[in-house]
Amino acid sequence: MGILSWEGRAGDAGKHSGWSDAEPTCSLNLSPERFLQFVVYPVPVDADPTSWSHALPIGRWTHLAVVNDGRHTTVYVDGSRIARNAIEVSNGITTLGKPFAIGGTQFDGAFGQGFYGWIGDTRIVDRALRPNQFLRVV
Repeated sequence: MGILSWEGRAGDAGKHSGWSDAEPTCSLNLSPERFLQFVVYPVPVDADPTSWSHALPIGRWTHLAVVNDGRHTTVYVDGSRIARNAIEVSNGITTLGKPFAIGGTQFDGAFGQGFYGWIGDTRIVDRALRPNQFLRVV
């Protein structure tokens, strides 16, 4: 299920190293096995650093945070770093000047299975936040 993505195809942005040129330049998804996946195509390189979480529990609220410090992207689940964060350099997000969408992921210019669940407070900021700055309910 798609949670968030930037509209447009990676291949149209000159990025060809990933799984498919038709995938978006940035996306946050939930796999059928309940693994969270965050993939991004950074600005300066043709790469797609991808982070994968553990299986997320069902039936309860889960806090997700994706933080980029200008060098790496780190994904947090319920305030804790996931173990399978990408180690490749990730500086910026390649875009085509199109908007991003919350609640679905675009592939080859079309949206597929949208997120089936609840998305609460969403915050997009211009700096890397520390875990103690997340909007988590403890």
